Amino acid sequence: LGNERYVDYMRDIRISGQRVVGLINDLQELTRIETGKLDLAFSNQNLNELVENCVAAMQAEANRARTIIRTSLPNDLPQVNADARSVRQIMLNLLSNSIKFTGAGGQVIVSTAVGDDRHVVLRVRDTGLGMSEKDLEAAMEPFRQLATSSRWGSGGTGLGLPLTKALAEANRARFKIRSGVNAGTLV
Repeated sequence: LGNERYVDYMRDIRISGQRVVGLINDLQELTRIETGKLDLAFSNQNLNELVENCVAAMQAEANRARTIIRTSLPNDLPQVNADARSVRQIMLNLLSNSIKFTGAGGQVIVSTAVGDDRHVVLRVRDTGLGMSEKDLEAAMEPFRQLATSSRWGSGGTGLGLPLTKALAEANRARFKIRSGVNAGTLV
């Protein structure tokens, strides 16, 4: 390229382009869900295996953030009837958010269980920043970013939680989130 600075410029352009493509993909996915045109391939899935694969995929990011990911995945968990691709996206979105807003020395705990109502439960809990009730409402609206997002350098689009909720509901699951300022978040 003739100049070392051009390599940095090209890297910045590539990163920006990837963010735009990611935003467009998220918008398309959200639109397909809202219009009922999302094609899901429901089949029996080993949720623990999906979770383990997603944790492995996010481990390098957690290491860079100096955040510990722990799992609690019982061996006798029944299979779930779900779309594997969208469950992976749900997990990756939740892990990414938890890692991003937990910070160095914090923990992200991923667990599965059978609830009292005999439904399989997937939980992602972090020891991070947390959100007030007002912030939580804003975070669940598409394109809304919290003031903490810029402080923590998230660079996100504000679609992560709304898309995750929509994907969960498209998989006939319930999406619940609890959070408290300086008390972390549980999804």
